[in-house]
Amino acid sequence: MKHSRSGQRADRPVERMATALLTIVLLFTVQLPILAVAQTATDAEPSSGMHDMLLLLPNGPLHLRVQITNEGKSLEQTRQDYLDRLVTTLDMDKDGKVSREETSNHPLFTTSRRFQGNAFLNTLRNPRPFTERELALAVDRAAGQLVTYRQNNALAEQDLSVFSVLDQDQSGLIDRREMRLAAAGIAERDSDFDQCITFDEFLSEPAEMMNGVIVNAIDQEPPGSVHAELLRNAAEPIMPARLVRRYDRDRDAHLTADELGWNGPRIAALDADGNQQLSMQELAKLTSAQPDLTLSVDLSDTGGQAMKVLDQLDDDSITAREDLVQIKHDSVSLGVSYRHRDPMAEAISNASDAFNAIDVDANGYLDRDEIIEHQRFERYLFDAMDKDGDDRVFADEMMAYVKEYTEPASTSCQVTLLDTGNGFFQLLDVNADGRISIRELRRCEQTLMTVAGDQPQINPSQMTASYRIEIKRGGVSLFGRVDRPSAETPAALLAPPSGPIWFQRMDRNGDGDLTWDEFLGPRDVFHQLDQDQDHLIDKAEASNADKLAG
Repeated sequence: MKHSRSGQRADRPVERMATALLTIVLLFTVQLPILAVAQTATDAEPSSGMHDMLLLLPNGPLHLRVQITNEGKSLEQTRQDYLDRLVTTLDMDKDGKVSREETSNHPLFTTSRRFQGNAFLNTLRNPRPFTERELALAVDRAAGQLVTYRQNNALAEQDLSVFSVLDQDQSGLIDRREMRLAAAGIAERDSDFDQCITFDEFLSEPAEMMNGVIVNAIDQEPPGSVHAELLRNAAEPIMPARLVRRYDRDRDAHLTADELGWNGPRIAALDADGNQQLSMQELAKLTSAQPDLTLSVDLSDTGGQAMKVLDQLDDDSITAREDLVQIKHDSVSLGVSYRHRDPMAEAISNASDAFNAIDVDANGYLDRDEIIEHQRFERYLFDAMDKDGDDRVFADEMMAYVKEYTEPASTSCQVTLLDTGNGFFQLLDVNADGRISIRELRRCEQTLMTVAGDQPQINPSQMTASYRIEIKRGGVSLFGRVDRPSAETPAALLAPPSGPIWFQRMDRNGDGDLTWDEFLGPRDVFHQLDQDQDHLIDKAEASNADKLAG
């Protein structure tokens, strides 16, 4: 026994040395890739806020370069400004350091108060203050990447429901008779009688919501939304290999102009060795090449001129108006749109709805009996929100937590690719506001006739593939989805109100036209204002009426 204990004592220094060496190796193994990724992100996202992305279409990639700013600042600067404000707020004793105690009540650093005051656990906590890097990582964990890419594939299937309405005899084709009857068939889908038809009204089984808020779908992804595969960050380290794997038809590990669907001069700009094909090393310089389209987007803009076209290649047909840029590229139709989003207002509204839904006894606070059916609340949110430890969460406690939790996410940007199939809904939605209005209903036959051209029928297999990229400010939801569903399923992307105040108030469905049902004045006045006698009063006619009255 003595010999055995002596042998064990002799082995312990060796074990400690081996453990130390293993720790050093692991530290280097873990930290080096992080540094490499950080450096790559810095190179790919300069202070100008330029972000290169590739849409991996069947016949070759479409290169988009988007300058994303927030109140004129790059996303990097916006994130740094938030971090500076956070440090100032947390450093309550103004000693220039952020201690563990100072972060104990902030949502970014604590998820539960259940074990506070435990003497043993307190001895395990690191007593040193947070470093600047640790604070930055905490913000990054909460806010996510500066630009996140999402993809929704469900809309391609849903677009078939629009085609089904148009194809009344279910022949698989839309003939001239069905084009004439299209407006009547679509109008029957106006289930809410607002004189506008949204995409969701074409669905045979619309999504149901209970009490207006989904309080138990906290950990679920929006329907059909996945991490983007077709839309990628062009600066990804593995992007050259991804391009070769997707487009290298002859499997020689190089891409030619024909394989990429690019012209000769565009290849030559990256072809360092002049062999008229691009290796993976040459493809790594893709972000320095001229893109198909260069846009600028400011996430703080409420509409109007939030999105601008800065540059484009000549071989693409591009139409730009307000917050929508439409591109005809080979056999693909692509729309790029911007949608203003206030994540703080959305999160507060969603939290208020959740609070009222959970507070079944309406006593103004939540207790543990009320949250027992809400898993995430029960796991840690209740303890995190209950800062005074009285086992009750009042509305002001919840709202304070939600504000602190949401603010870092608003420093990010979300780019969503919508695969809209053959794009029948987008075809009829001429002004791209997410709805088919009465004015657009009247144009249905003409629109479909234009698509058919000299053919007697519309064959969906011969139509171009349709995609849409939506750019908006990032956000976060503690209690189900807080964003308007248009990012994931097209609904109304309402334009900012315009026209005289009386016109805006009467335009209850916000489609930019007044019908007789919406007009609150006498019929003879309606006909006087309706100068073109189309039975609709638009904002121009309303403005003319104000001028004449003045």
